[in-house]
Amino acid sequence: MNCRWIWIILMPIWLAGSCETRLTTFYVKAGDSEELKIHAFERCGRHYRVLAYEDDTARIECLKKTD
Repeated sequence: MNCRWIWIILMPIWLAGSCETRLTTFYVKAGDSEELKIHAFERCGRHYRVLAYEDDTARIECLKKTD
């Protein structure tokens, strides 16, 4: 009986944690910084960070959760 109560309490906590969305990272192909900003703004709004930039590809991370 005691094990059942532990299961009933822990299961909703586990489900709530597993349904949480994570911050997204993605790659953008852009020729210049203006294209990069446009693509990042379309995906993340104002809250993004450039993690890496090489030649014509950049890795972007959204700093806030997007729906």
